[in-house]
Formats: sequence, structure tokens, C-alpha cells
Amino acid sequence: MTAAPSRSGRRTLLLWLASLVGGALLLWLAAPRLELWPRSLHLPRPDLLLAAIGLHVPYSLARSLRLRYALDPRVQAATGDPHARLPRPLLYGSGLVGFFVILLLPLRLGELSRPLILARAGVPGVGLPEAIAAVASERAVDGLLVVSLLLLGVANADTLLASAAGVTRVGHLMGLVFLTLVLGLGALALTPPRWLDRLVAGFPTRLARFLRHFAVTLRDLAAPRTGLPLVAWSLVYWALTVGQLWLVLHACGLPLGLAEAAAIVGIVGLSIQLPGGPAQVGSFQVGSLTALTLLVSEADLQGPGSSFVAVSFLLGLFGAAVLAIPGAWLLARTPRSGPGSER
Repeated sequence: MTAAPSRSGRRTLLLWLASLVGGALLLWLAAPRLELWPRSLHLPRPDLLLAAIGLHVPYSLARSLRLRYALDPRVQAATGDPHARLPRPLLYGSGLVGFFVILLLPLRLGELSRPLILARAGVPGVGLPEAIAAVASERAVDGLLVVSLLLLGVANADTLLASAAGVTRVGHLMGLVFLTLVLGLGALALTPPRWLDRLVAGFPTRLARFLRHFAVTLRDLAAPRTGLPLVAWSLVYWALTVGQLWLVLHACGLPLGLAEAAAIVGIVGLSIQLPGGPAQVGSFQVGSLTALTLLVSEADLQGPGSSFVAVSFLLGLFGAAVLAIPGAWLLARTPRSGPGSER
């Protein structure tokens, strides 16, 4: 007799079903105006596509290294060694593997993968609260930068063919959401420890300990010596994102400028927060369609536009899959006994 599925198994099944249904619905909405799988690929500049593929390595490394500014101070405080750092194989390996897991799992549940990888490595000073605080700070900064790219891109685009009032309203709303998140994290970071102790005094012991460790990590990031490099590398990461997308646009025969590329990055960056399918199926296509509708004609949307959406989607997916292999190798080389004193 077959055993009934456990509650966690049923929950997992429901999550996957919701993700698949959401992705299918979004694809259905995009299909009338976008050729989801182009019958003929429009790629007049394959050399630029090769350049975009090459840019995927620095793009992924820049994305991965930013957490060092949140977690290195925790390692140094725990070990008493001012030169101790989070092991670099763990830093980059967790980033490369974690990003691929984010793409694979439904409803962005993969966001928990990198904190779990970091916490399980056993590095002094880096537990689950510290890892989650670091990732939350990174996501808050990313959210503000994505909204900024959208608004600046739309404001400076030379080829805007339709009103972007609805898109900019969504951008302003999401900007408020991310700004609220940043302010909330900042308030927790600036709360004096004795006040925080009073605040969590009535909480369950494990939750109170989690919040104290969470706040300490945020407090490190509030210092200019750690917070400013995190923001600076985030700017580098998003500049590489815009540059890579600009190369793909031109490779597919869409001669749009950097402002237009920034607007597309911003719109797609917000759309993939929708509950789409695994690998951002559906949400990516709807976001790309929304952006291209503002910037290119209907004829270009069906031809070069459809090729651009397919190529950029596959570049992101296969790029993450390929780089997850060296990421897994780096994780296998990560020492379990502590961070050492790498310089």
C-alpha cells in the first residue's frame, strides 16, 4: 500500500504547480504578440553575441563578490584576526551555484539557497542570521538600483514609441517598497544593542538570538568602509547587466541605446518578481514584451524582438548553468574548519 504524501511533500507539490500554472499563464499572455520560440533566429551580429557571452563571467563574479563586505567583518570579529576573510572559494562558489538554484526553484524560493550554503560551511561568525542579513541588504540595494534604471532609462530613451506612464507608476510604487525595506534594515542596524535587547526580551530564545545576529551584520554594513563598497560593486554589477543586454540587442538587430537597455533591464528586473515558472519562464517574457512594446515597432517586435527575448533568456539560463559547474567545484574546495587568513 502506497503511503500518503507528507505535509511537506504536498506543500512542495503545490508550490511547483502554482509556479508552473503561473508561468504558463504569463506565456499565454505574451504569446499573441511575441514569437516565444522564433522559427528563424534574427542574428545579424553574432560577434556581439559572443562579446555578450564573454561578459557573463565578470557579470557573475561581480554579483557574487558583493557579500564579502557584509560577511568579512563577521569573520574577523569571530576569529579576532583582522586579516581573516570568508574563504573565497565559498564566496564565489555560493554565488555561482546559488544564482542557478534561484533560477531553477519555483516562486524564487531559491533565494534561500545561498544563505543556507554559507551557513552550512561552518565559517566562524557566519551563521544563518548573518547570511540572510547580508543577502537581504544586497537585494534591497538591487531593488533600488533596478527602479532607478527603469526611471532613468525611460526618461532618457530616444526611441520611446508609447506612453510609459503605467510603467513609471509601477516603478515609483516598487521604489517605495524597496526604499521602505532599506529604511527598515537601516533602522534595525542603527538600533542600539541595549534597545534591541529590550525589544526582543519577550521573544522565543532562538528568534531573539537570530535578530541580534541579524542586526549585528546590518550594523557592519551601516559603516561607510563596508556599505560604500557594497553599493559601488552593485553599480558595477548593474552596469555590466545593462552592457550585456545592449550587446544582445545589437546582435539581434535592434539598434537601441544604453538608456533603452537600462529601461529594459529595469522593467524585466521588476517583472521577474512575479510568480512565474521555474527559470523565470513567463515573467521574463512578459517583462521583455512590456519593455519592447515601448521601444520598437510591431514589425520589429515579431522579428528581431522575438529573437532578442529568446537569446537573452537562454543566455541567462545557460550562462548560470555553465557557471554553476565551477561554482560547485569551488564549494568542494572550501575548507570546513574556518576561514584562515587569506589576503
